[in-house]
Amino acid sequence: MPPPALLRLCLCAAAAASAASFTLRGDHQLAGLFPLHAAAHRDAASLLVRGCDDAAIFKSHGYCLSQALRFAVEEINNSSTLLPNVTLGYDIYDTCSETANFHATLCALARKGKQDVQVLPSFQHYKPQAVAVIGPDSTRLALTTAAVLSLFLVPEVSAAPAADEEQGTPRREGFRESGLGVEEPGRAGNAAPLCALSQDPSQ
Repeated sequence: MPPPALLRLCLCAAAAASAASFTLRGDHQLAGLFPLHAAAHRDAASLLVRGCDDAAIFKSHGYCLSQALRFAVEEINNSSTLLPNVTLGYDIYDTCSETANFHATLCALARKGKQDVQVLPSFQHYKPQAVAVIGPDSTRLALTTAAVLSLFLVPEVSAAPAADEEQGTPRREGFRESGLGVEEPGRAGNAAPLCALSQDPSQ
């Protein structure tokens, strides 16, 4: 009988919905949560985690952010001075909906090398799959993700704007907005430099 402190989340049961779109193994994994597709339905009230591959609308903005993360990791790994003798990896998830975003968060929090999240009295020595989370780029989704990640002491860097902070939305420990790649008037162009860097110069 499994210990009561072990919360079985059955991540493998919804593997089709939560499987990382891009994966690179490293000594330390980063989890990227980006909207590669836009779901045509609202599934917040559904217990079913729908696959993002079924979404009809491709979001180039989210894809561009994912490529920027891949480029940054590759640049760090190829440098002999930034992190010598250490390699970074990434698992990039498609957050096409609220449930897909939350499921990707749980995948990032799964025990390293496992498919479940262990609930402990203290998470000081807990080793999740990802050491940090990048994204999502929606303020609402980012704050929801931060609320869960903060319990496990996992930092989050989001491209979401800080507009909600002015409206009294409480900030979460370990949450930081980068100010890049936000899809709203006056901010959408901020991701352009990262997108340009991630493109193949030969094209």
